[in-house]
Amino acid sequence: MSNTHHVSSLRSMTGFGRSSVTVEGVDIDVEIRSVNSRFLEVVVKAPRSFSSVEREVKGVLQRLHRRGRFEVLLSRRDRAVQGEVEPAWEELDRAVARYTAACKRYGARGDTLTTFLANVAMRQDMMSSADDQVLDEQELSSTIEAVHEASRQLARAREVEGRGLFEDISSRVGTLRRIRDQIGQAMSGAAARLRDRMRERLKLLTDEVKVDPVRLAEEVALLADRVDVAEELSRLEIHLGEFSKTLHGHADGVGRKLDFLTQEIGRELNTIGSKAQDATVQGFVVDAKTELERIREQVQNVE
Repeated sequence: MSNTHHVSSLRSMTGFGRSSVTVEGVDIDVEIRSVNSRFLEVVVKAPRSFSSVEREVKGVLQRLHRRGRFEVLLSRRDRAVQGEVEPAWEELDRAVARYTAACKRYGARGDTLTTFLANVAMRQDMMSSADDQVLDEQELSSTIEAVHEASRQLARAREVEGRGLFEDISSRVGTLRRIRDQIGQAMSGAAARLRDRMRERLKLLTDEVKVDPVRLAEEVALLADRVDVAEELSRLEIHLGEFSKTLHGHADGVGRKLDFLTQEIGRELNTIGSKAQDATVQGFVVDAKTELERIREQVQNVE
């Protein structure tokens, strides 16, 4: 069945969103990048002036996103100041006072004050800029609005990438189903082939060896039971069905469940590979594992 027209709710965990707002001559920029993570993690990188909004920024992201590591970059530019930087005068005054007191205490000459001021004034913590100014209520409110918009853009980007993930994973699940059917066909009549091989081997030993048909049937039944993968194929079909159902559903945050199901599918393939004493089946299992590994890589990026 074609899934061309299916609208998937699958979302990627990687994306980018950006928004800007201007408030009375002040430009506020917001950029949000997200990458894979087992949980929802928010890191805000911003000047001290934005420290009061960090908690609210995290709350905004939690409304639209379930998992991922989010890096939020906040910046403020005062058009009137244009990034002008000036010393933090109060801090500088205190530094000069300490210097003067030290010169007096130890009888040192103070004619090197010019050099001292030059060195201290260039220290990063002695400088202030427009970004360190306290944001007023309107700027804070506008910042949160910009974060909302950037978060919405990020969500749209994750949805677009999610559709690509959906198409790729769906195609590979279809391939796994076909391989599963091929294994089933290859394993049909396995007991009869075992019986024939045992008879051929016995004939090679000596023509005088008498074979007890009952004992032969018992041995064939025992070996057939050891190589029978019908139960594993049945469970594999169940897991693939559940995987496809989850993939085509409209629930949010299905990444963890899909990851769990890929592990279950892998277990069944491993068991089939270890039980089936057939070169053709072994080849099918290798193909299936290769396809499953590609699915696993894609699922790691699903929210």
